[in-house]
Amino acid sequence: MSGMIQGGWEFVWAAYGITFTTLSLYCFSLWMRLRADKNEP
Repeated sequence: MSGMIQGGWEFVWAAYGITFTTLSLYCFSLWMRLRADKNEP
């Protein structure tokens, strides 16, 4: 055994996907809160 992980790219792409989705949702929520704040007198 050499200690190297074989494959594992599915995990990498899943981690990138989860990170991208989370950051996108966070940016969307910030944008919505900013818009709501501007509309209040």
